[in-house]
Amino acid sequence: MKKAGPFIHGTLILITANLFARLMGFYNRIFLAGLIGAHQMGVYQLIFPIYLVGFSLCFQGFQTALSKIVASKKAAGQEASARKILKITVYFTMMLSVFFSVFIFFTADEIGRTFLKETDCIPCLKLAVIALPMVGIKACIHSWSLGMGHSELPALSLCIEQIARVASIFLISITFFARLPVAALIAVAGMVIGEFISLCFTLFFYFFSKKTSLPSRDSSESLFRELFDLGFPLTCNALSVTLLQSVQSILIPMMLTRFYGNQHEAVEIYGVLTGMTLPFLLFPSTITGSLSVMLLPKVSAAKTEGNHKLLYRAVRYPVFFCLFLGFCGFFGFFTFGPWIGQLVFGSTICGDYLRSLSFLCPFLYLSGTLASILNGMGKTKATLFHNSISLTVQILFIVFVIPIYGIRGYLWGMMTSSLLLVTLNSLHLKKELYRL
Repeated sequence: MKKAGPFIHGTLILITANLFARLMGFYNRIFLAGLIGAHQMGVYQLIFPIYLVGFSLCFQGFQTALSKIVASKKAAGQEASARKILKITVYFTMMLSVFFSVFIFFTADEIGRTFLKETDCIPCLKLAVIALPMVGIKACIHSWSLGMGHSELPALSLCIEQIARVASIFLISITFFARLPVAALIAVAGMVIGEFISLCFTLFFYFFSKKTSLPSRDSSESLFRELFDLGFPLTCNALSVTLLQSVQSILIPMMLTRFYGNQHEAVEIYGVLTGMTLPFLLFPSTITGSLSVMLLPKVSAAKTEGNHKLLYRAVRYPVFFCLFLGFCGFFGFFTFGPWIGQLVFGSTICGDYLRSLSFLCPFLYLSGTLASILNGMGKTKATLFHNSISLTVQILFIVFVIPIYGIRGYLWGMMTSSLLLVTLNSLHLKKELYRL
């Protein structure tokens, strides 16, 4: 019971913060949908394939590695080394994110015209990459905090970021919104301002809580080598998956344009799907996502200690809970999806998509938890392989089925790939547990 206390406490804090952030995000999306329309929502969503490549390349893998290293240093009583590796990670990821941001800023025109096929994305992309270095610093400090066993800082920072984003978008909308060259810029500006204010809070919280400690016994070179040896494979994993997801996100509007014969309509449908429907469908994953974040180190510790009883319990209960939540989500969205779409967004299309995709809920909510368990058991190559197969299947549906059946082809692809991903992860996890 003592071991479960911090895990449950940390999970509840993250769930509360994520629920608050999601609710604020829903208000923000509803407000934006009425302010800029579905087409400009689609423009806003189109920049994220590029943005998320930067996120994966510059710090996603290294922040996961940092959290694991910090946890081990804390367990060994080496808190000075934990702070030292945080500084090393911040400097390293800052360098990567600045280089990436500068590169994207000066090539945004070519990316917008050649790859995204939407010139309105150019100013949005130039503004969005300004936030990447700020997100990198913040992500490193949050990973250090989670590694130290404190989830309060990431939770509070997330809430402040969402409040600042919503407030800044509202203020821009009543001041100089009409003078913006592209309406979607208001959403990007809100994102950048929110990240900046959240970073300021994170830095203040970190330095305010900083305690004096003995000098680190580890050299900077040894700590960087440890970070790189663990972080590089994780970065390759995250980058591979993100690149496949980015290719998918870029292809969807292109293939929809082939079916509908109208780029404006295609981007509008893409905006309804990714900017309205999927966020609503994934709302319950706020709970499963928080569970996955706290579950990975718990599974890793149980496997390292050889505590098979704790490991089985850490696998069994979260899986049952995710399945239960998934079936509740299926029933809720299938029954009330059309009503939700009409009431919240004033869109019958959004409601139809919610009902059509409700069958995915059990698989969507379970897949992240299964991946987290496998990663905690050290099976990162397996999760990369399974994710790659799932995304490849989805891309094949996008390329070959959407031009024939339209958006229904994308929905079929999501169903097939989600079912395949959960099946592969479940079979591999069952095999690993059988070997214990």
